[in-house]
Amino acid sequence: MNRKFFKIFTALLFIAGIMQSGQVMGQQRELDIDEIQVIAPYEPSISEAFKINLDPVIADTVTIDMDFDYRIEPRRAFVRFEPEPITPARMRGEPLEKLYRGLVKGGYGSYQTPYFEGFYNTLRSDEYALGVHLKHRSSGEGIDNFPNSTFSRNRANVYGTRFYDQHTLKANMDYRRHVFHYYGSSFSIALPGKKDTNEFYLWDPFGGDTRQRHEHLSSELSFGNNADDNTRIQHNTSLQHHWLSDRYDGSEHLFRLHGEIGSQVAADPFGVMDEQRFNLEADARYYYHHNLADTLHAGIYSLKPKLYSTIDRINFHLGANVSAEDDQGNITLKAYPLAGFQMDIIPENLIASAAFSGGLKRQSWQELSASNPFVTPLAGTGFSNIRAQVNVGVYGAIGNHLSYNLRMQNSHIDNHPFFARARYAPEPGQLPAPIQEAGFAPNQPFVVVYDDIRQLKLTAELFYRFDERLSMRLRGDYYDYALDELPKAWHKPQFEINFHARYNIQDKIILTAELFGRDKTWGALYTEGAEQPIEYELHDFYADLNLGIEYRYNKRLAVFLDFSNIINEEYERWLGYPTQGFNFLGGISFAF
Repeated sequence: MNRKFFKIFTALLFIAGIMQSGQVMGQQRELDIDEIQVIAPYEPSISEAFKINLDPVIADTVTIDMDFDYRIEPRRAFVRFEPEPITPARMRGEPLEKLYRGLVKGGYGSYQTPYFEGFYNTLRSDEYALGVHLKHRSSGEGIDNFPNSTFSRNRANVYGTRFYDQHTLKANMDYRRHVFHYYGSSFSIALPGKKDTNEFYLWDPFGGDTRQRHEHLSSELSFGNNADDNTRIQHNTSLQHHWLSDRYDGSEHLFRLHGEIGSQVAADPFGVMDEQRFNLEADARYYYHHNLADTLHAGIYSLKPKLYSTIDRINFHLGANVSAEDDQGNITLKAYPLAGFQMDIIPENLIASAAFSGGLKRQSWQELSASNPFVTPLAGTGFSNIRAQVNVGVYGAIGNHLSYNLRMQNSHIDNHPFFARARYAPEPGQLPAPIQEAGFAPNQPFVVVYDDIRQLKLTAELFYRFDERLSMRLRGDYYDYALDELPKAWHKPQFEINFHARYNIQDKIILTAELFGRDKTWGALYTEGAEQPIEYELHDFYADLNLGIEYRYNKRLAVFLDFSNIINEEYERWLGYPTQGFNFLGGISFAF
């Protein structure tokens, strides 16, 4: 419409201009034309017309208010589900490997060493598992230039497990007998008298009886649940008894009752923890030690409550160790904080952990003789107080074949045991003339000396496994001792390294290699009247290399040959007690 109006308006202006110009010109000259006609397209328009909108909208002024009541009445719909039967799939799994009930191994080696070992167990069962293990190894030939160093070790172990729906009952009985000689001295040894006397008598190691015998019988009965549901209460209870005796009427009994119970606790009211679990551990140990000089009884009774929590990929715990030290009826209470955490930085590949703990430990005759069998029958038992122990480490895997474990342990221990030898001067005439003239006095076996220490231990461990064919393990330990009174940490190396490798060639030939490396150590000899002991360097760094080969004729029959101490290092593990040099052992094994 605007365009049409513009055209009409332009035409009118044009006509008006012509007419005006005509009047002006008419004053000068009269026109001959009486009428002028303008011809243009006809475009009619209606002013004030109602325009139709493309989207018409009607403004309605009448409104209706909706006002009504409603309610929802839920009703349960009963639906019957009738699932259609599923046709069972046909699974093709690998057949179970055939198991054998028994295995016997036997052989003979250098140093007149017979060897026998046997196992007999029940087969697969979801109700029970029973077994027995027997072992014998001895040596009938001594070390050159030393008194009788023959020995024998025997073991008989019977064990069983009964499986229930939610619980497991276990029983175990183990008997060990170790016969050896105090061969580590060229002179007489003073040991307790036998049976009817408490006096000491002297042994002549070249002509007398220097034999010692340790018999150890242990038994254990435990009962606990095996449910995988964390919401249920987990519990386990065990009762143990250990008995140790020797050839000189020495004996020691250990009675132990151990219990543990744990359960998941209520959800965190603050919504921070993903999961929380409370665990309570109770332990009671009673020791009764008797020898020809004295009778001792002691005990450790402890209670350890712990709260375990989980936040995302972080697991940590807080708790306490409250222990009572019973020393001949004198009770002393001690408390230690317990704390630790574990964090999955990269799940399964990089895991960091740290822990802080402490506690009491009884240095019993069983503990001491297990570490050093040549300790005196009148062993100096005592308590070690682990005031603080901090463990920090990372572990995980690199790829599918390599695992690693790096740890640091820093301990502050009161009354840590060390072994030393002692020599005293008897009255003249009590020693054989050659020994008396040489100025040497009888030797005691190893005695126990205690000192407060601070120990730093660094451990690095790598494990490589490629299928079932090749596996290797390398571990190194570094120790640093800070002692309060002793000049050195006797018989303790500063560095140790262990390497083990196993290679399986088509399940027919098995090759093994072991390497034990040890830094130099020192021993000490106490003499009467001397303020400081005489120190001896036992050995420099040494390496003990062992190799083994096994040929499997079939799954039941195999032959083996082991070589030990190939480098032929007769190093002294304990002062005056060298080990055997190069030796070998060969034999056969048969499964039935």
